[in-house]
Amino acid sequence: MSKVLLLGVSLLLCCALAHGLVCRVCKFQVGALCFHSRSPCTAERQQVCETTKAYIGKVPLFSKYGCSRTRETCNMTEQKDTVFEVSYNRTCCETDLCNAAGPTRAAGLPLLSGLGALLGWWLLK
Repeated sequence: MSKVLLLGVSLLLCCALAHGLVCRVCKFQVGALCFHSRSPCTAERQQVCETTKAYIGKVPLFSKYGCSRTRETCNMTEQKDTVFEVSYNRTCCETDLCNAAGPTRAAGLPLLSGLGALLGWWLLK
């Protein structure tokens, strides 16, 4: 009975991973260094993961990324600062942790799946 209960709990834990779209969050990044990082956000309905990169000409200034507020601004380049001619390039994606560079937390999912399969095999043995 305890093996069946343990298997059930393991399955519930794996199913709990199947939630909404998860996006990386950094409010201010220069190069590869994020100076204002936060925990990943979970996108709400109709939201996607967004990366915004600021440039002067072709020279990158900074980046920021997180859950988008709206899909309408995806894959657009805007020029908001006319004094320094800073342009903002927004790109969007729709898979977990797909926005911006950085260590992916999704890499642990295959390991967790493998351990779950091994546990299931051991329990049913």
